[in-house]
Amino acid sequence: MLRLSLKARLTGTFVVITVVCFTVVGVLLMNAVYRRIYQQDEINLVLSARHLRRFVGELDSTDDLVAHQARLTWSVLGDTENALRITDKDGKVLVDHDLSHFTVQAQAVAPADQRLTVTDIRSWNDGDGEIRGVSTLAALKDGSMVTVTVARSMADRSVLLLRYRWDTVIALLLGTLAATVLSYLLIHRALRPLRAMTASASSVTAHRLSTRLSAENTPAELHALAHALNDMLTRLEEGFDRLWQFTVDLAHDLRTPVAILRGSNEVALSRPRSVAEYQSLLGSNIEECDRVSQRIESMLFIARAENPQFALQRLVIDTNEELHLLADYYEGIASDAGVVVRIDAHATVYADRDLFRRAVSNLLSNALRYTPSGATLSLIATTTETGVSVSVENPGPGIAPDHLEKVFDRFYRVDRSRTDSNMSTGLGLSIVKSIMDLHGGDVLATSELEGLTRFTLRFPRVTIPD
Repeated sequence: MLRLSLKARLTGTFVVITVVCFTVVGVLLMNAVYRRIYQQDEINLVLSARHLRRFVGELDSTDDLVAHQARLTWSVLGDTENALRITDKDGKVLVDHDLSHFTVQAQAVAPADQRLTVTDIRSWNDGDGEIRGVSTLAALKDGSMVTVTVARSMADRSVLLLRYRWDTVIALLLGTLAATVLSYLLIHRALRPLRAMTASASSVTAHRLSTRLSAENTPAELHALAHALNDMLTRLEEGFDRLWQFTVDLAHDLRTPVAILRGSNEVALSRPRSVAEYQSLLGSNIEECDRVSQRIESMLFIARAENPQFALQRLVIDTNEELHLLADYYEGIASDAGVVVRIDAHATVYADRDLFRRAVSNLLSNALRYTPSGATLSLIATTTETGVSVSVENPGPGIAPDHLEKVFDRFYRVDRSRTDSNMSTGLGLSIVKSIMDLHGGDVLATSELEGLTRFTLRFPRVTIPD
């Protein structure tokens, strides 16, 4: 299939519009000239016939009419294309002036007392072209009637109009050619910013995503397009950066368990060992494999959550009931850590129950890890003007401001030197953020060093379907 360039399409469209406009204007002008010429000739014929009728009325008899033939033809006609014929009541030709030698035919005759108008003009064809004429009765002083016929050959008009028509066609062709060349040059110049943008876009690669398209000196339409493309490049750059960071973090995070597995196996194989020692090694390896599986499952969940086709199963959830169930589930861990879990929930939220539990569970397990023994951890759910807020509060060492903005990044840990860091995948808070994005809400973190740390899930107000 032939693909025309934008330049060719615009030029072709402009040329077609120009041809149509020129043609319409040419046709209108031709019709106007045609009407003007023919109207003027018709008026001249009528005026000549009127004048001849008055002149004949001043003569005494047909003999007098013949005697004044030269005066009639000279003073009245004056146009070599005009013909005059005067006949008596018996059809005898009294005056015959026909320099063009065309046939003057008998036609309807207007009464002598009728005012002649262009509607009395008749036309016929003698084989060489169109003839137009008018006939009227005229009364001599002796009372006799004669028929006066004035006619004109339109051959010269046809030649004139044909020449004018060809001049119009030639002008149309030349105008079309000029319009084609000029439109091509102007469109080529007008598309210069687009070609510059194309050249800039062609230089964008996976290693040069920082390139931006220049929006200076561009038309308004291309200006908006340049900004849209730059925004797209920004999003692509951020996506590539996140992907690169994700790959690096993933490789770094999986390197530790793999190294542990390899190291423990190398140590075990360095010398013969007992069955109990091999069983202990296998159990340790299984635990490490479980942690790797947990990391992979968390990564797959985030990938699925970022898919636009991810479907939520929303229900009306009683936060008081759900938070008590989660507190009961973590009761053993909280008891071992010497932490008291307090619940203050008086709201209902329209959300996916499984995802709600997972988000709160991730925050709760994270808070238990950093809450000192003997302290109280609070689960709070309240209704706000914009929706529902579910908060997890705990005292502890707190999070520094420079870390607080990054806690929701994948594989990010505030303190990588903690001894229990291997128990965390670094994806818990990222999963929480993905869950809130799916619900159209967000998660907010606030913290004071050696004070209170609060993570708040903010669900937007939505209309619950019937």
